[in-house]
Amino acid sequence: MESIELLKKRYKSLESRVHSFILVHSGIEYVPGSSECVEGGAFAWSKLSPEAKIVQIELYHEYISLIKQARKHLELNGSPYLDTFDHSCSEVKSYLKQENLVWGSSLQDVFNSVKKELDLQRGLIAQPVLI
Repeated sequence: MESIELLKKRYKSLESRVHSFILVHSGIEYVPGSSECVEGGAFAWSKLSPEAKIVQIELYHEYISLIKQARKHLELNGSPYLDTFDHSCSEVKSYLKQENLVWGSSLQDVFNSVKKELDLQRGLIAQPVLI
């Protein structure tokens, strides 16, 4: 199993790649009429270029590998936060797959939401073990 420090470094590296993927390779488009239902409106992901699709697939697989190791660490240490971790991971996977509507009106808002989840996950694996 990987050390906590290595897991945290992998999270930081992934965060940098997610930042690039969202801000450079992705786009969002306003969903017409959505502001009538949701304040500020909703946004849908734009279609990715073939090159961006490759980046997306690689990033997704890297993330899956990382969270498997992080979850194993949490399980072995008896963390009471497995449900929180799993929910957070589902949020990030959804953003990486770009299968959800987004509520932020900019790509920076979208990245900030993903970063918040990655920070939560990194924080959970860094929690001391309480016996």
